[in-house]
Amino acid sequence: MINFDSLTLKLFAQENIEFFKGAKIQKIQQPSRNELVFFVRSKNETKKFYINFSPNLYHLCFMSYENEQKRNLVIPKNALMFCMLLRKYILNAKIINISVPKYERIFEIYFEYYDELNEKSMLCLAIELMGKHSNVILYNYDTNVIIGCAHNVSSEKSRERELYGSLPYIYPPKQKKKNLLNVTLDSFIKNISPEKPFNSICSSYYYLTNPVVEELAGKIFPFSYKFLYDSLRTFLSSESFSYCITIDYLKYFLFDTDNSYKYKTVNEMIDNYFSFHQHKIILENLRLKIIKYISSKLDKLYILEEKQKTQINKIEKAQEYKNKADILMANLYLLNNKSDKAYLKDFEGNDIEIELNKNLTVLENANKYYSLYKKIKSAYEHCLQMIEQTHSQIMYFEEQKFYAQNSDNIINLKDIYSDLTGDISSNTNENNLKIDFIEYSGVKIYIGKNRKQNDYILSKISSPEDLWFHTLNAPGAHVLIKKNSTKQEISDDILLKAAEITKEYSSQKLNSKTSVIYTKRKFVKKANNKIAFVTYKNETEIVV
Repeated sequence: MINFDSLTLKLFAQENIEFFKGAKIQKIQQPSRNELVFFVRSKNETKKFYINFSPNLYHLCFMSYENEQKRNLVIPKNALMFCMLLRKYILNAKIINISVPKYERIFEIYFEYYDELNEKSMLCLAIELMGKHSNVILYNYDTNVIIGCAHNVSSEKSRERELYGSLPYIYPPKQKKKNLLNVTLDSFIKNISPEKPFNSICSSYYYLTNPVVEELAGKIFPFSYKFLYDSLRTFLSSESFSYCITIDYLKYFLFDTDNSYKYKTVNEMIDNYFSFHQHKIILENLRLKIIKYISSKLDKLYILEEKQKTQINKIEKAQEYKNKADILMANLYLLNNKSDKAYLKDFEGNDIEIELNKNLTVLENANKYYSLYKKIKSAYEHCLQMIEQTHSQIMYFEEQKFYAQNSDNIINLKDIYSDLTGDISSNTNENNLKIDFIEYSGVKIYIGKNRKQNDYILSKISSPEDLWFHTLNAPGAHVLIKKNSTKQEISDDILLKAAEITKEYSSQKLNSKTSVIYTKRKFVKKANNKIAFVTYKNETEIVV
C-alpha cells in the first residue's frame, strides 16, 4: 500500500471544485476518532464526502455505496465532541470555495457563516493529510483563530506547532524540496545519492513518490538518469493524467501502466484503492479478535477435557468394589462378623483378600462396597455426559474458528462474533444474508459459511427431500443440493461435485482423502442446545 500524495490531492480538488462551490453540508457524521462523513448537496445531487485522517490510511473522496460498505462505518449513538462542534458551525453552511496550498497535502474548504447576531464571516475547514500528524482544524478565516481541532496538539506533542481552540492557525513547516521543472539535468544528476538514488529524488522534489519514480525508471531501457529526468518532467508537466490501480492493489498511479485497472476519475481511483485496504485491515483485525476469543475458550476446554478424562479411569476401581461386594454376598454365611479381613476365592478361583470394617456385619460391609460402586458409577456416567458436552463445545469453537479463518466478508465475521458473544449490535439482519451458491448440472448447491447461514439454509431454503452434506467429524461448511422437484433424481456426478465443494470449504481441504457424509434434509435436526450442532441419521459416506 502507498500513501495519499499531494499531486493526487491537487487533482481531486481540480476535478471536484465545481461541485463544491455553492454546495451545502446537509449532514455531518463522525464514525470514529479519525473519520468524518459530510453529506454534500450540490447541483440537485447529494454525495457522501469521506475524510480519513488516521496515521496510515489518510485520504479523502466521495464514497460510492459499495465502498462505504467496505469501510464498515458505524455511526455512534452519541456524537463525538468534534462532530458536535462542526454541526454547530458548518451544518447547512454554504461552501464558498475549496483550495489546496501549493505542494501541500492540505484540503481547505471555505464556508459562509452567520453568527447569533447575523453577522457574516468566513470559516475554513483545513483537512491536513500528513501521516501521524493528520488532523482536521476549523478556524475563523477572518481572524485566523482556531475554533476547534479533531486532535489538539500541545507543546509537549509538537515543538513546531501547537493546535487547539483560541490559538492562531499557522501552516505546517514548509518541506525543503524543489520543483523538478525548474531544475537542470546537471543539478538533477548531481543531487542523486548513489546508495539510494530513487529515495533521494523523492526527498528532493515535489509531487514525486518512490512508486512513481521506480515505475517510470522501470520503463526506461537502457536505463539512464537523463531519460529518467525527461520522463519525470513529462509526467509533472502533463495536462492529462490517467488513473490506474495495479491488479494486486498494492499501488496506484496517475499515468498508464501495465497490469492495472483503469478509472475515469481520480475520485473513483482514490475511493476504490483506499476502501480496498480499509476493508482488508478491518477484516483482519476482526478475524484476529474472533480467533483470540475462540483460542482462549478452547484452551480452557482442552484442559477441562483432560481433567474429565482422568475421571474415567476410576471406573476400574468401581468394578473392583462391585466384585468384592458380590464375593462377600456369595460367602455371607461363611464369614465371621468380627473379622477385619476376609480371605476368599473370586469367581475365577483366584485368591482374594477383602478388607472389612469389624464394627460392621459382613452384609453391611457388602452393602458398603455396593454403595461405593454405585457412587463411582454414577459419577462416571455423569462424567461421560460432561465429556460429551465439552467435546461438543470444542467442536463448535473449532468450527467457528474455521469459519473465521476462511471468511473474506466482514458481515460473515460479524455474524460469527455475534454468535460467539451474544452481541446483538453485531448481528446481521436476516434480510441482508447473502448465501453463496454454485449452479451445476441444473441444480443449485448452497454453501453455509457460518452458523447463521447454516440455520438459514436449513430453515428457509431447504426442503425435506434436498440433500445435506458435511465433512465427517471435521469443521467445515454446511452444503445443500437444492432439488428442482421432490422427485428429481440426483446423479452421481452432482453428488461428487457437492462432496468436492464440501471438502473445499472445510478444514480437510488439503488432505489427500476426506470423508464426506450426506443425507436427506428431513433427517437433519437442529440440536436443542446453544452449541448449534445438528444431528442426522441415514447418512451415506463419500471419500473424496
